[in-house]
Amino acid sequence: MEGKAAAERIFEILDTPAPADGSSQVSLAGGLEISFSGVRFTYPGRDVPALDGLTLTLPAGSRTAVVGRSGSGKSTLVGLLLRFMDPDAGIISANGVPIGDLPAGAWRQHVALVPQRPHLFYGSVLENIRLAKPDASRPAVERAAELAGAAEFIRLMPHGYDTQIGERGQRLSGGEAQRLAIARAFLKDAPLLVMDEPTSCLDPESERLVRDALDRLALGRTSLIVAHRLNTVSTADRIVVLHEGRVVETGTHAGLLERKAHYSLLVGAYEDMPA
Repeated sequence: MEGKAAAERIFEILDTPAPADGSSQVSLAGGLEISFSGVRFTYPGRDVPALDGLTLTLPAGSRTAVVGRSGSGKSTLVGLLLRFMDPDAGIISANGVPIGDLPAGAWRQHVALVPQRPHLFYGSVLENIRLAKPDASRPAVERAAELAGAAEFIRLMPHGYDTQIGERGQRLSGGEAQRLAIARAFLKDAPLLVMDEPTSCLDPESERLVRDALDRLALGRTSLIVAHRLNTVSTADRIVVLHEGRVVETGTHAGLLERKAHYSLLVGAYEDMPA
């Protein structure tokens, strides 16, 4: 029965139509601005849309944090931005060009993702970082690791960058795995950075090191931070609150607290959680 259930999930993915490919190109002169205009998306088999008329702009070079309760649409927003699926209605554009008019692979070259749980493959440290840019030179990989704060622990490994780390990075701590994911993003050097709660489940010291690396990575890029833990939004230029698939508040941390509305309730619920 478990095998049957797993097979059904696999075929659900295999049967999902791939996003349509277009032929347009995005000019990156002046940075990259992302706009969501009236975006709506409903998952198959569900009646309630995950995103319902979402309108949002990420100005070029800005750092935007998106927060909201579970099920508010944060993960769907990221999935649409990465073109894992296309919206049912509305347009997502990059510098005025709808990303649906771009080849999906070409669009993803403009995006670096630092996920909540980065996937590391069986192979060396060097090979795992180089996944972001397979033709990168070894000095370029080592420079990316330095910027990500990973070089020090890599040098302490038995064979340095040639050390085999095992499937899913089983020989690494959570903080070390996260810094390798950040090194990938530095190596890719994409103009759009998407961070999906990259400091969750880390001890305080690892969290500090990862945050420092992310601050360096975000400089000069358009950044989207999907925050499940509200202590990760303090460095954002703007905080966007989602509720039932819509933007209900935008502003700074201090300004949103003064309104005593959705964001204030989220902060209160977070502070009441047990340590």
